Amino acid sequence: MSINNTINRHWRDWAAIVYLFLCLIDFFVAPLIWNLIMAEHCALRDCASEGVSRWEPLTLQMGGMFHMSFMAILGVTAWRKKDEVDTHNNTGSKS
Repeated sequence: MSINNTINRHWRDWAAIVYLFLCLIDFFVAPLIWNLIMAEHCALRDCASEGVSRWEPLTLQMGGMFHMSFMAILGVTAWRKKDEVDTHNNTGSKS
């Protein structure tokens, strides 16, 4: 029963950490690696004729629906967290 309480209490934190990790990879790490590899590749070949382009963030495809849905989940749950804390404090439970 303890694991269920832990998951129920901290899932918002883990969701935010996962979202932060995905954004860091998609906006910083992947473009850096892509540009380093493409610089080496394009030094040996003609990249313009091959149609190689710069990095396009995967999470921004389809109009950024990934970011809108993740922020809706995190925003609404953060907004409702205040009610949960108030209810928890008013019941006087120690757990």
